[in-house]
Amino acid sequence: MKLTHGDVVAEVVPERGAIVSALEVAGTPVLYMDAATLADPAKNVRGGIPLLFPFAGKLADELFTLTNTHMKQHGFARGRAWSVTEQREGLVRVAIAADAETRPQFPYEFAAEQTVMITPRGLQLELAIAAGAAAVPVSPGWHPYFSIAPADKVNVRGDVAGFTPDKLGDDREFDFGVPAPASGRARFTLPQHTIELSFSPEMRHLQFWSQPGKPFICLEPFFGAAGTINTDRRAWVPAHETRTFWMRIELV
Repeated sequence: MKLTHGDVVAEVVPERGAIVSALEVAGTPVLYMDAATLADPAKNVRGGIPLLFPFAGKLADELFTLTNTHMKQHGFARGRAWSVTEQREGLVRVAIAADAETRPQFPYEFAAEQTVMITPRGLQLELAIAAGAAAVPVSPGWHPYFSIAPADKVNVRGDVAGFTPDKLGDDREFDFGVPAPASGRARFTLPQHTIELSFSPEMRHLQFWSQPGKPFICLEPFFGAAGTINTDRRAWVPAHETRTFWMRIELV
């Protein structure tokens, strides 16, 4: 599904986890996408902006300790087909809900809706999670893949404490996290442009990942570090209530 407004163009694929598969601002491609993984339903998509729900990161032994059930890395939402609930110029909403596939691994009644909307310099994503008769534990996030030449990874700069050049590079895989700025805003300078990443202030973690030889760097806002959903730092959506998280990407 293509969204356009002004000089911003985005693409969303509801049947592949509601992923934002492309973003272009004033003719500049922003996101990396491995087209082969997008086309193969048996693979996790490498690229775009995957939505990570009900949690971001990896659980030890894939064990969700609250219910003694198992979930794979980053939860199940990115592998589900989402239904389109609304579409208009520059905006699309998609949704999933608890069903026979989710309950064995995540035994909670919920409805989740992701809204993708164009902004003047990029896009904003919102995740609204509605709980049923019981509170729902979550620790969600997003996983943006930004396009960059492998040799340029060492030149990425950010205004986030702990994000330093010595942790970057293309000679190895890097995968590290730091506390997110309390302001809910971070700015990263890539060789081709500067990205401003904004997010719900309650999202308290930023994860950074890339692989050698791959033309991307992932700058990922999470509610908490990997495993947070198995700790007292998890978020809760109260029974019969809705809680919303958001993230915005803009080119400066």
